[in-house]
Amino acid sequence: MENTEIENSLKVIEDLLKTEKAEQARNLFEKLDEQNTVRYFLLKGNIEQKYQNWGEAINAFNHVLDIDPENTEAANNLHLIKNILNFWNPDLLNP
Repeated sequence: MENTEIENSLKVIEDLLKTEKAEQARNLFEKLDEQNTVRYFLLKGNIEQKYQNWGEAINAFNHVLDIDPENTEAANNLHLIKNILNFWNPDLLNP
Protein backbone atom coordinates (compact mmCIF):
# COMPACT_ATOMS: atom_id res chain seq x y z
CA MET A 1 0.00 0.00 0.00
CA GLU A 2 1.20 3.47 -0.81
CA ASN A 3 1.32 6.20 1.81
CA THR A 4 -1.69 8.04 0.40
CA GLU A 5 -3.68 4.79 0.33
CA ILE A 6 -2.75 4.13 3.95
CA GLU A 7 -3.67 7.69 4.96
CA ASN A 8 -7.01 7.39 3.18
CA SER A 9 -7.71 4.05 4.86
CA LEU A 10 -6.84 5.47 8.28
CA LYS A 11 -9.20 8.41 7.67
CA VAL A 12 -12.03 6.05 6.67
CA ILE A 13 -11.42 3.95 9.79
CA GLU A 14 -11.49 7.07 11.99
CA ASP A 15 -14.78 8.12 10.40
CA LEU A 16 -16.28 4.65 10.87
CA LEU A 17 -15.36 4.68 14.56
CA LYS A 18 -16.89 8.14 15.02
CA THR A 19 -20.16 6.88 13.55
CA GLU A 20 -20.18 3.76 15.75
CA LYS A 21 -19.41 1.37 12.89
CA ALA A 22 -16.78 -0.53 14.85
CA GLU A 23 -17.16 -3.82 12.98
CA GLN A 24 -16.50 -2.18 9.61
CA ALA A 25 -13.61 -0.19 11.10
CA ARG A 26 -12.06 -3.34 12.55
CA ASN A 27 -12.39 -5.27 9.28
CA LEU A 28 -10.70 -2.49 7.31
CA PHE A 29 -8.01 -2.00 9.97
CA GLU A 30 -7.07 -5.68 9.89
CA LYS A 31 -6.22 -5.36 6.19
CA LEU A 32 -3.59 -2.70 6.87
CA ASP A 33 0.09 -3.43 7.35
CA GLU A 34 1.33 -2.33 10.77
CA GLN A 35 2.65 1.23 10.77
CA ASN A 36 4.89 2.54 13.53
CA THR A 37 2.90 5.77 13.84
CA VAL A 38 0.88 7.45 16.56
CA ARG A 39 -2.20 7.53 14.33
CA TYR A 40 -2.05 3.79 13.59
CA PHE A 41 -1.70 2.77 17.23
CA LEU A 42 -4.35 5.23 18.45
CA LEU A 43 -6.77 3.63 16.01
CA LYS A 44 -5.72 0.16 17.09
CA GLY A 45 -6.23 1.12 20.73
CA ASN A 46 -9.62 2.67 20.04
CA ILE A 47 -10.82 -0.38 18.12
CA GLU A 48 -9.61 -2.78 20.82
CA GLN A 49 -11.21 -0.58 23.48
CA LYS A 50 -14.57 -0.77 21.65
CA TYR A 51 -14.39 -4.55 21.86
CA GLN A 52 -13.19 -4.49 25.49
CA ASN A 53 -9.90 -6.15 24.56
CA TRP A 54 -8.26 -4.26 27.39
CA GLY A 55 -4.79 -5.80 27.13
CA GLU A 56 -4.50 -5.07 23.41
CA ALA A 57 -5.85 -1.54 23.93
CA ILE A 58 -3.40 -0.86 26.76
CA ASN A 59 -0.49 -2.14 24.65
CA ALA A 60 -1.52 0.05 21.71
CA PHE A 61 -1.90 3.19 23.84
CA ASN A 62 1.42 2.48 25.59
CA HIS A 63 3.04 2.17 22.16
CA VAL A 64 1.63 5.61 21.28
CA LEU A 65 3.24 7.00 24.44
CA ASP A 66 6.56 5.35 23.50
CA ILE A 67 6.43 7.27 20.20
CA ASP A 68 4.93 10.48 21.64
CA PRO A 69 5.19 10.72 25.45
CA GLU A 70 3.05 13.89 25.45
CA ASN A 71 0.06 12.33 23.65
CA THR A 72 -2.94 13.24 25.78
CA GLU A 73 -5.45 11.04 23.92
CA ALA A 74 -3.45 7.90 24.66
CA ALA A 75 -2.85 8.96 28.28
CA ASN A 76 -6.55 9.72 28.79
CA ASN A 77 -7.61 6.40 27.26
CA LEU A 78 -5.16 4.50 29.48
CA HIS A 79 -6.56 6.32 32.51
CA LEU A 80 -10.11 5.45 31.45
CA ILE A 81 -9.24 1.76 30.97
CA LYS A 82 -7.52 1.61 34.38
CA ASN A 83 -10.64 3.09 35.97
CA ILE A 84 -12.80 0.50 34.24
CA LEU A 85 -10.54 -2.36 35.28
CA ASN A 86 -10.25 -1.10 38.86
CA PHE A 87 -13.97 -0.52 39.25
CA TRP A 88 -15.71 -2.68 41.79
CA ASN A 89 -19.16 -2.55 43.24
CA PRO A 90 -19.27 -3.02 47.04
CA ASP A 91 -22.94 -4.08 46.81
CA LEU A 92 -21.90 -7.17 44.86
CA LEU A 93 -19.60 -8.18 47.69
CA ASN A 94 -22.29 -7.79 50.41
CA PRO A 95 -25.27 -9.93 49.47
